[in-house]
Amino acid sequence: MAEWKTLIVEDEAPTRELLVNYCLARPELKLVKVAKDGEEALEYLQNEEFHLAFLDINLPILSGLDILEKLENPPYIIFITALRDKAIEAFEFGVIDYLLKPFSKERFFKAVDRALEILGNEADKPSKNVFNEHGLFILEKENHFLIPYGEIIYISSRDNFSVVHTEKRQYVTYKSLKSLEQKLPPSKFLRIYKQYIINLEKLSHLQSDNMGNYSVHLKDEDETQLPVGRKYISKIKELL
Repeated sequence: MAEWKTLIVEDEAPTRELLVNYCLARPELKLVKVAKDGEEALEYLQNEEFHLAFLDINLPILSGLDILEKLENPPYIIFITALRDKAIEAFEFGVIDYLLKPFSKERFFKAVDRALEILGNEADKPSKNVFNEHGLFILEKENHFLIPYGEIIYISSRDNFSVVHTEKRQYVTYKSLKSLEQKLPPSKFLRIYKQYIINLEKLSHLQSDNMGNYSVHLKDEDETQLPVGRKYISKIKELL
């Protein structure tokens, strides 16, 4: 049975102890570190690789959202929060699930089961920074396709599958966006939102409105316009 390296980040002692006990009750989880504030958590995440993190949003020094904004390659995240509106905001970062305090053992196990399913499906993914020079290789139903990078306009995620958009057609694959992102050369593609990756060659321009929201415009027949998450804005500005 696979063991997945796990981090707990929680400043409240009772909840922290509860999370530790619940993690120890799941043999699939290998609890490696426990952090009590955002600064300690960031240090762990920058210096060690984790598969899964239970991350409180409201933390001393750095919030859970602050931590994720500073990480280029975060682990899968299950957020812990006492505020429902914060949990909704957190989904911009592509988290697996969130646990609203106070949560039961059954609710915790449900979130873990969801995480384990995703981790198990991606256990055979290729090593990071190893890319097919010819294009993106995907499985759609029983058919295998090799899509040249230059034909891809953008990739979107919907529920438990992803869609590769090209001028000719759309390819649907039961792979997460994170899994596909790791198969794409970062010099050619960029994550701009929890649900979108764009081909940089198809990027036309970046636009903002009076409310401080950003969107990208793509150079395709549909003149596609996609939202940009706040954690990705600075990277796109650098490229432009």
